[in-house]
Amino acid sequence: MTETNRMPTVGGVSRVGDAFMALLEGRRSTRMFKDEPVPRELLERMVRAATLLPTACNRQLWHFVAVTDPTLKTKLSRLSDAQQSYLYDAPVLLAVFYDTSLETRNPCNTAEVTVGIAIGGLLLAAEAHGLGAIYLGGIRRPTGIGKALGAPPFLRCFGLVCVGWRDDDPPAPNHRPVPEVLEFDGCSRSRPRFHADIRPHLWSLVQTADFRDKLLWYKGVHIDGKTLHVDPDSRSSPVFQFMTGRLGMMLARHDHPKILDVLSFNGDVVYQLLNTAGRQAETVYAYDLTPGIARYIQERFGRLSPPGHVACIVNAGADRVAIPLPDGHVQAISCYERLEHFEDPLPLLREMRRVLATGGRALILVSNRFYPHLYRYRRMREKNYALGRNWNRGPERKFEPAQIERLLEQAGFRVTEALGLQPVFLKCAALVAGMCRKIGMHGRADRVSDWAGQRFVVRGGFRKYSSVLVYEVE
Repeated sequence: MTETNRMPTVGGVSRVGDAFMALLEGRRSTRMFKDEPVPRELLERMVRAATLLPTACNRQLWHFVAVTDPTLKTKLSRLSDAQQSYLYDAPVLLAVFYDTSLETRNPCNTAEVTVGIAIGGLLLAAEAHGLGAIYLGGIRRPTGIGKALGAPPFLRCFGLVCVGWRDDDPPAPNHRPVPEVLEFDGCSRSRPRFHADIRPHLWSLVQTADFRDKLLWYKGVHIDGKTLHVDPDSRSSPVFQFMTGRLGMMLARHDHPKILDVLSFNGDVVYQLLNTAGRQAETVYAYDLTPGIARYIQERFGRLSPPGHVACIVNAGADRVAIPLPDGHVQAISCYERLEHFEDPLPLLREMRRVLATGGRALILVSNRFYPHLYRYRRMREKNYALGRNWNRGPERKFEPAQIERLLEQAGFRVTEALGLQPVFLKCAALVAGMCRKIGMHGRADRVSDWAGQRFVVRGGFRKYSSVLVYEVE
């Protein structure tokens, strides 16, 4: 850096500072990569940038391993139980280690701080060189990375950085404004923003809105109806396939219908609606709780250019649910596992009833309390309601079929059809098919899988033990 670049300009901001802020504002986590190798020189420059950043007492005890071999990636994923799809798609994985021999009892956690600074340097250096990158820290067994790579025990792994040429262009997530997070000469903040307890009655509507506003980038189903966050290969979401088909049949009853998607989050369901009936629909309304979510959807769809007209609408009340549409304005409503955020979803259901036109239909999907999620029963038994595995959803309540049907009736809806998706016996069938394949009975395994695949949607008593309850109402 030259002396000229160090000199401040008007307002104390330098040209270098402006360029650095622009780099930060333009950086995005990349989850889709091109199938092209990354030059070794660029990887070396990224690591060089990380080594130029400060470390505790200047000990410089980090260590980096670049992984490009697909076979080694598979072994790494298996031993660490890291299942994100971009672990396989990224041309390079940078495993970040640190020698913690001197810092096992440091109360300031300097190893973690030092590694965090280095990982930040890797991400910014990738952005500066035109690469895409994402830090993969959600790994169930980080020690498995060291085992896969043959690292000695004193090198502790702090995660992976996936690197490659970007094949997506996501909008920026919502960031808190500086006045909201900066104080001078004292701290007046007296309570946490969110509850560690996920029971909805503890959360205000403002807290739920803020949580969704900041987490909207996470997980979900991508534009082609395939999951990106987990699993080694992209797979179609059968729930989304069912929703798309069923909503398409509902919309076929109307000429140029208006459609409302309730609590649209990152716009995944809206995009499926547009692909299904975007050109036939007059308007698809994406309704959520904050202007930031509306901005995210608009920017995302501006880059994707989906068919049809989308109108993003924001909740009209700060402390109450209020859909800003006239009475009887839409002919179809989709609500995909959104009632769970509320201890009492009746106000939302009544708003949905108010804006639904006579003769219109709503498709409501709800998570079933009776489905055997073992982690959830364990958490309930231990009275542990911490966010934990559900940190990406916030408050949630699972409903029994009788509960949700009573709420629908109280809201003024009439159930025309009740279904279940992913019944519990599909889990049993998957276990049987897996065992058959292990002992070489591949034909029988295929027959079991085919049998289960034909029973993804169930009616009658079996639906009460399905993962998702589906109600078509009018």
